[in-house]
Amino acid sequence: KSYEAQQIAEGAQRAVAQSAMVEVGAIGLGAVITAIATTAAADVTGVIAASVIAALGLFIIPAKRRSAKRDLAERIAELRINLMNSMTTQFEKELKQSLQRVNDAIAPYTRFVRAERAKLEESKSELTEAQKTFGRLRTEIEGLK
Repeated sequence: KSYEAQQIAEGAQRAVAQSAMVEVGAIGLGAVITAIATTAAADVTGVIAASVIAALGLFIIPAKRRSAKRDLAERIAELRINLMNSMTTQFEKELKQSLQRVNDAIAPYTRFVRAERAKLEESKSELTEAQKTFGRLRTEIEGLK
């Protein structure tokens, strides 16, 4: 992630350096042509050439700036997506681990409850059998009277 930030910063530095070089080149070219030229027409040509190069420099800066803004917006969107994915993955992992710890903590109690329930079911079954036997015996005793 710091790599993307470094790339953005370097891109901005290159844009500024390029535009500065164009401006310096325009001024230098105008000065050289003016110094070399001996006629008024040559002076005007040098000034016009320097002005054209300077104007081009004025267009390069905004174009580079728009390009850098677009790149930055795209990278920020990409980083946002990556961050959300990472956070979601980490959250789900932590949630699973927490649930596992809770299940591990209550496992002895769960086993105890299951064992006690099994005992109760067995006792209920025995009681039902005893009630049936008692009912049969009562019927037999009443039949003997």
